[in-house]
Amino acid sequence: MSNVLTKNKTSTNEGYKKTKLGWIPEEWKVFNLEELGEFSKGKGIAKKDILENDSEGYPSIRYAEIYTSYNYYTHSLKTKVNGESVKNSNPITYGDILFAGSGETLEDIGKSIAYLGNEVAYAGGDIIILKQNSQHSQYLGYLLNNDIVRNQLFKLGQGHSVVHIYSSGLKKVKILLPPLPEQQKIAKVLSTWDKAIALQEQLITQKQALKKGLMQDLLTGKKRFPGFEEEWEEVKLGDIFTIKNGKDYKHLGNGEIPVYGTGGIMTYVDSFLYNGESVGIGRKGTIDKPFYLKGKFWTVDTLFYCVSFKSCIPKYLYYLFNTINWKTYNEASGVPSLSQSTIKSIKIRIPKISEQQKIASVLSNFDIEIEKLITHKKSLIQQKQGLMQQLLSGEKRVKILKR
Repeated sequence: MSNVLTKNKTSTNEGYKKTKLGWIPEEWKVFNLEELGEFSKGKGIAKKDILENDSEGYPSIRYAEIYTSYNYYTHSLKTKVNGESVKNSNPITYGDILFAGSGETLEDIGKSIAYLGNEVAYAGGDIIILKQNSQHSQYLGYLLNNDIVRNQLFKLGQGHSVVHIYSSGLKKVKILLPPLPEQQKIAKVLSTWDKAIALQEQLITQKQALKKGLMQDLLTGKKRFPGFEEEWEEVKLGDIFTIKNGKDYKHLGNGEIPVYGTGGIMTYVDSFLYNGESVGIGRKGTIDKPFYLKGKFWTVDTLFYCVSFKSCIPKYLYYLFNTINWKTYNEASGVPSLSQSTIKSIKIRIPKISEQQKIASVLSNFDIEIEKLITHKKSLIQQKQGLMQQLLSGEKRVKILKR
């Protein structure tokens, strides 16, 4: 993918010019967004109008979907609405740029996507639409979500609990644009990285689905490894481990010992509550996300942790916990919660230790493979972000073949 790139900007700025957006290539120009086309607002499309059957209705988009469901551009829209609602909505067509006019954070506000679909679609309220046909829309999708523009949008956000942005502010946002052939080439380069990232996501999803199916087979005894034929024993969870409560950690200061809550690692302290293998499960709040814990750790009071294992190894128990529908044991009408007595009373069937070790080993290998795929995906994303910064600022150029 790197063979499309040419020289970096030199320290002498040869071939570059100074603008309000810094040094840019001489052929590039600075525009206000209002020079690219006409702004309008979306309208209509209430939540009640959304159809559950995706095969029916008209494609549409609501403002929150811009920052929750899409990235830089999209060829299709996930939401379908009925015919009555689109009568009061604003149509969008290929090449339109859609901005989120509202959001809960500054990161949400002004998030945009380029609509590259061939179908006429409809934009709901709090979406700001830029209709343009003079620039490469996919390129704009990348550019308008880059720091060059995002830093300007942060200054336009108004409000506290809900942040708003308006077309009057967007019109004055400055962007820098290369000639159209260079826009097209940059978009093509970046979309190549998008495809690589999407492929990696597909591989992760496939591997996770394979692991999930294997867990269901192995942890129920539906599928067994050669050499293991003994009957499994039915036990209560309270018979095979002891449950401990987490504790307050704020008096411990900073350190290198991780503090786990129901959402994962919260902070680090200089003392530990337990040192060894354990399995954590939420007592309150998120009760259906077990943790495998190893080494020195601290847990807060919303998390139980298991110790003193009998006839069971911690890693096997961790995988087993992931097959339990914990929400069916919820004891509260408000914030979900579990009690020790409820957990202890749950009945399970377990094999002998040797078979547990074999099952845990196979599933652990899957975890290692999945983690490698995730790490590679993160690396691709970081590489792409760096490349975007260079290409969209003109710091690094692409080679344009002359015809």
